[in-house]
Amino acid sequence: MSKQIVNQKVTTRLFIKILSIVLVVETVIMIGLHLLRTDLSPWQNVLVDIALLTLFSTPVIYFAVIQPYEQNLQKVRADEDRIRCQLTQLNKDLALQKKTLDEHAIVSIADKRGDIVYVNDKFCQISGFNRDELLGQNHRIVSSGYHDRAFFVALWATISSGKVWHGDIKNRAKNGTFYWVNATIVPVLDEQQKPNQYIAIRTDITAQKRTEEAFTQAQRVGHIGSWNWNQTNEKLVWSNEIYHICGLPDTVRSTSKELFIMVIHQDDRDYVLQQFELSKTNNTPFDVEHRITRQDNGEVRWVHEKCVHDRDVMGNVVQSHGIVQDITERKLAQEKIKQLAMTDQLTGLANRNQFYATFDKFINMAKRDSALLGVMILDLDMFKAVNDTYGHQTGDKLLNVIAQVFRENCREIDLIARLGGDEFAIVLYKPLDKGAITDVATRIIRAFETAMHVNGNHLHVGVSIGISLFPAHGSEQHELIENADAALYQVKRHGKNNLRFYDPDDNQLN
Repeated sequence: MSKQIVNQKVTTRLFIKILSIVLVVETVIMIGLHLLRTDLSPWQNVLVDIALLTLFSTPVIYFAVIQPYEQNLQKVRADEDRIRCQLTQLNKDLALQKKTLDEHAIVSIADKRGDIVYVNDKFCQISGFNRDELLGQNHRIVSSGYHDRAFFVALWATISSGKVWHGDIKNRAKNGTFYWVNATIVPVLDEQQKPNQYIAIRTDITAQKRTEEAFTQAQRVGHIGSWNWNQTNEKLVWSNEIYHICGLPDTVRSTSKELFIMVIHQDDRDYVLQQFELSKTNNTPFDVEHRITRQDNGEVRWVHEKCVHDRDVMGNVVQSHGIVQDITERKLAQEKIKQLAMTDQLTGLANRNQFYATFDKFINMAKRDSALLGVMILDLDMFKAVNDTYGHQTGDKLLNVIAQVFRENCREIDLIARLGGDEFAIVLYKPLDKGAITDVATRIIRAFETAMHVNGNHLHVGVSIGISLFPAHGSEQHELIENADAALYQVKRHGKNNLRFYDPDDNQLN
């Protein structure tokens, strides 16, 4: 319905009310004049009628029609102002939610010399460099000159000793602009517990840093809500961001201690409450990370809570001030680091670290269940010739095809790993018997009899497989690997592209 039609209806209703009042007053006046039976002339009667009508109808019309209309108009305007403010706040809230959704992790991997061997698209986007410009360089390519030499000496000393480093770094993009990242750098250790790679997960905190520079009291990282609890009157006040973090609707803007306790994940609830009470009684910091359950969609999120207490002269807590920060993205980034640290980046198979860790678990479970394990060490035949002839790029793609062959011929519960170069390992978990292990190895060898197609080339490679059995050939990891290696050596000596089981007597084909 248009505004013009609404105004017409309002005007019509007002006119009818006024006309009704005039008619009622006029009727009363006419009756009064008739009853008084005055000797006035008709024109005098008309003038008296008009005067009386004006005198009596004007205040009635004002108090019965005009004043209520003005009051209602003021109320409508106040409602419009309130709705306009709500819409403005809603737009701000939607903009903040959009900013949250747009944030992603920035990932890079460097070798033990610090040279970049992998970057994701977000790294390229924020730095302005393309992937080819970054690979083979070290991170000085994005150095801003902001941090002094001691900063990087301390950073390098931490990660080169095998420890994880956390901190904020100011970088310079290709176009000269600066940006800030919150970085976590994790060293990937070899068998000697020496770093051979460094994985860095970064979060863009440029916007938060700019806010910090403009407002010294602002926090460094986004998704922060503040709260204040006056414990003398039990009044708890939240900022709007806490409502958003907890997934509460815009219609809910009042809170209580019981509401936040309800939002805390049930498995973390007792721990959080215990730590809060300890911070009050023992004067220790309240600084915890815990899970919450969003009230709108049931999603489990991670938050970081901190607070300080104000005390009276007797030492009793009278007021508490705290912040709640959504750190879900950081938690996901940490999980990503763990995944990258345990995965071969080229093939997606388990890397050497993951192989040894999972192999130990397999051995412990097999000991517990008196089960059989089949340990295969696989070495590719003629792979060097492919690299030399077609180049490393084709060789890398061939390794991916070969990794898929291994996956297709093993079960999901089996462990498949790339140990390095063209060397792989497979541990068959609880195979039926030795024959079942032979079947798997035979299928893999036969799969290599067909040419593999990479970049339009028909490539022929073979695979030699040495096999040891748990517990027949050893009960510890190193024994089983050494014995499988010994069997592999015998395959290489007798023509390659075959399989052998370890024989403790003469290493001959069993």
